[in-house]
Amino acid sequence: MNYRRFSKNELVEILDIIDSSARCNGKDGMMGILERLSGLVSADYSICGIGQGTPRDIFGPPMIINGNYPVEWLTVYGGEELYKIDPLIHHNFHNPGPQIWEETYSMYSDDLSPTFLTSRDFGLNHGISSGLYNSHNLTGSLISFSATTRNFGNHQKGILDAVTPHLHQALIRVHKLMRLRCDNPLSEREKEIMHWVKDGKTNWEISTILNISERTVKFHVQNIERKLDAVNKAHAVAVWMEQEAAAHSAS
Repeated sequence: MNYRRFSKNELVEILDIIDSSARCNGKDGMMGILERLSGLVSADYSICGIGQGTPRDIFGPPMIINGNYPVEWLTVYGGEELYKIDPLIHHNFHNPGPQIWEETYSMYSDDLSPTFLTSRDFGLNHGISSGLYNSHNLTGSLISFSATTRNFGNHQKGILDAVTPHLHQALIRVHKLMRLRCDNPLSEREKEIMHWVKDGKTNWEISTILNISERTVKFHVQNIERKLDAVNKAHAVAVWMEQEAAAHSAS
């Protein structure tokens, strides 16, 4: 990477964004990075997402973190599953890295491009995107910026080329943490029991505190160990505490 192409102020901001990406653990942090990058590439709108698929098939809706794209456009985009035929996403599978929208649209058949050129109705006149695709785990990221005027060229490509690998890793991290938060397998009763297990209470003590039988407590503890794939109560506590910390970081 030739950093001489950037001004001193741009270079400071790029390095700071890279550092922020390495420390990003939540949606709010990612939105802050998008806002700063928007200013750096002279964009009006920003958005990013990560999902899984192949060049021939998108496995499901991507996780989207919206900077300030029009909600109406996102409703159309998601409701009609346009991500399945988005030229920007498909181009990213084959040629990961910065791409200017007009250049990418011109590479694809006429029956695809007009669908996305209607985004101009929402003020998304011109744009630039960048992302990475890992063919081993079939995971791809895409970060997009749009403006009402034609602001994007090779200089903006260079900026995104410098930060994209770090943004990709941040998106992977945030996605994982948000999934942990949403997919916590423990019921409210099991969480209550884990609270007392963490405090070192025995099954009998927990049964007394919760006014349930010791046998019921033992049954719940066994279920907790199974759900958390833990070998014993101490291991279950360690796994649960890690999940709770991850959920808190993603909030």
